[in-house]
Amino acid sequence: MKNSGIWWAPIAALSVATSVAFGNPFSGPNPQGGSLTWSGFSNSSVAATISGNGGASYMNVAAGQFQGSFDPSIEADAAGAEADDFFRFFCVDINQYALGGPLPYTRTGVANATTAAQLTRLFDEFYPNAAMNVYYSGGPTNFGSFASANESAAFQLAVWEIWYDGADMNLATGTFRASSSAAALAQTYLTAVGTGSTPAAGWTLYDFQSPDAQDYLSVTHTTTLQQAPEPGTLILFCIAVLTVWGTVLRRRQTA
Repeated sequence: MKNSGIWWAPIAALSVATSVAFGNPFSGPNPQGGSLTWSGFSNSSVAATISGNGGASYMNVAAGQFQGSFDPSIEADAAGAEADDFFRFFCVDINQYALGGPLPYTRTGVANATTAAQLTRLFDEFYPNAAMNVYYSGGPTNFGSFASANESAAFQLAVWEIWYDGADMNLATGTFRASSSAAALAQTYLTAVGTGSTPAAGWTLYDFQSPDAQDYLSVTHTTTLQQAPEPGTLILFCIAVLTVWGTVLRRRQTA
């Protein structure tokens, strides 16, 4: 009867392996408090003139994706950001400044369903290296790493247009307007995304909110094919399980 433990050993090891959870900026349910540190631009920036906020205009605004860290309060670790708290994000608050921090922030979802749907389509069409899925895997990945500052700035302009004026989707008209060397590229993004409330699958949006500094937008991405074993792998696993089970039965019968 001592050999009956052969069946359970692989299962126990598998359970331990799959139960290990590592913290990241998106750990835990929303809303989630934590500490956010802004570390500047991830792919440099491009100057833009933008208009919004009830007609106010802002000149020489640096447009581009940011990078930094968010340490969720739910993580059962020491105080301060760990390496895997690294992420990339965009400004969605033109009324405030980006401050270095660390500062208290609250992570939530994006409440407006149409805005969220348009943003997921923007990320699905034009966010670089989406197949990587994560910002950190033993080090920062190229998930969301733009090839040029112009592409990064164009994406930021498109995010602002959707956030402030999604019904218009035109940088030259409406509530939000922008002029920049990156504006023409941003407009091609917006035209491709279009209006409407159909979301792109696989994207989850996060709004990082502060009462005293800029609010930010970030994402996580999943790929359906990576969530399940490939058919060949699954068949081999089933054969291995049946083989071990058969061995255990034979040894019980001869014991």
